[in-house]
Amino acid sequence: MRYTLLALLGGLGAWWALALWTGPLLIPSPPEVLVAAGENAGRLLQGTLYTSLATMGALAIATLLGVSAAILAWWSPAASRAILPYTVLVQVVPIVAIAPLLVVWLGYGTGVATVTGAIAAFFPVYSACATGLRAPSQELVDLFALYRASRAAELRWLRLPAALPVLLSGLRTAAGLAVIGAIVGEFVGSNGFPVSLGYLVVYAARSANLGLCFAAIFAAALLALSLHAGIGAIERGAVGHWYGR
Repeated sequence: MRYTLLALLGGLGAWWALALWTGPLLIPSPPEVLVAAGENAGRLLQGTLYTSLATMGALAIATLLGVSAAILAWWSPAASRAILPYTVLVQVVPIVAIAPLLVVWLGYGTGVATVTGAIAAFFPVYSACATGLRAPSQELVDLFALYRASRAAELRWLRLPAALPVLLSGLRTAAGLAVIGAIVGEFVGSNGFPVSLGYLVVYAARSANLGLCFAAIFAAALLALSLHAGIGAIERGAVGHWYGR
């Protein structure tokens, strides 16, 4: 904890020194960001709430689709080969290139941010769950086969419990990516009604209000950290005792 605090103070000091050297037109100082945050507290709070809803919706969709696709891929080798190109495609296609099309299809609003966030978060969830489903040792698999357990029973009592620790770890990564994806969607798909963090970043940058821009960026970072910490707490409560945490 002491080293973490020292690292944070060191980073804050370096930021302040860089702001003094470059001037406020390029990098605002910490007090300037705090003043801008205070002056725009209402909009920042509304934007954080709006982006939080889009992010949590995106994470829920990514979890549902990722876990379902991983189970289907485990259940059927043919389905696994059929799903593979799409999982790779979702991973490699830039979200920035997709977002304008989503605006055409879905219009402005939460839909674009939710879909882009879900696209960004899908692959870590799928990859983690697919890896976890194949984690049980061959001895345990043979034991289930010896007792003539059905595929559904093997999935319920062996595969899913084994996948849970890996899945929760993947969800922590996916949470941060969901925030990034939602913000990217808001860059393109938000017209400011209601206010979102992505819209505030673009609006402040275009208005040369870098204090507000930095404040909105920090609000997005805090949102990602909060989701990461929340999933980490769930992970410790659900499977932490398996690892002596």
